[in-house]
Amino acid sequence: MPSFQKDVPMMGDVVLDPLLWESLEAGDGARVEEWLASEGDRVHAGQPIARVRLLHQSLELAAPHDGVLETILVPAGDRFAHGAVLARVVPF
Repeated sequence: MPSFQKDVPMMGDVVLDPLLWESLEAGDGARVEEWLASEGDRVHAGQPIARVRLLHQSLELAAPHDGVLETILVPAGDRFAHGAVLARVVPF
């Protein structure tokens, strides 16, 4: 796979909406406050599965589609950068 594609989220990847990063200054990041679902849980499109902290506000991240939360890539308490894939949801 070409290197320019390696950071492109794939279907089922849970990422923070890029528009939310517009309010951040270079070097700022975000932190996962808590996972509302666990690996192996069945989730539904739009269901909140994580709470993240971005500057001074908490936001909920939703499942991108119905499926199973296969892998949490950024544990609760960890910081993440723009474009980071936080988790993967695979179809049922």
